[in-house]
Amino acid sequence: MAFTAANHYDVSGDDLTGTVDAHRSAGVWAAQLVLSGETLESTDVTRSDLGFEVRTVVQNLSDGNRTHLLLVLPRVNIDADDSQPVTFTSYAVLYTVHGGSTEAHGAAESYDVRLLSGTASHVG
Repeated sequence: MAFTAANHYDVSGDDLTGTVDAHRSAGVWAAQLVLSGETLESTDVTRSDLGFEVRTVVQNLSDGNRTHLLLVLPRVNIDADDSQPVTFTSYAVLYTVHGGSTEAHGAAESYDVRLLSGTASHVG
């Protein structure tokens, strides 16, 4: 049985949808994500020990607070004989870095974990 690496991912869940793929850009990974109805710009896709990490800044406020998104996708192998999409579960973390004085009491970051489901496929 021969396998090939997935190059197209569709994810959704918990007010986040998106597509991450490499087939359109000569092997360069690109992401299109929508969070709460707003398209996120300037996404960065890297491969790591976790799989694929998609990162973007969601909001950058004048008070120094910044909200980021980290989406983690597993690497997936597709059976080359039947080319059926593979389902998976994953997660995203919205994390806010609280700006301002380092003298403030409390957590300097906060986290909102989103559970996702998706399909991975190989698009030729």
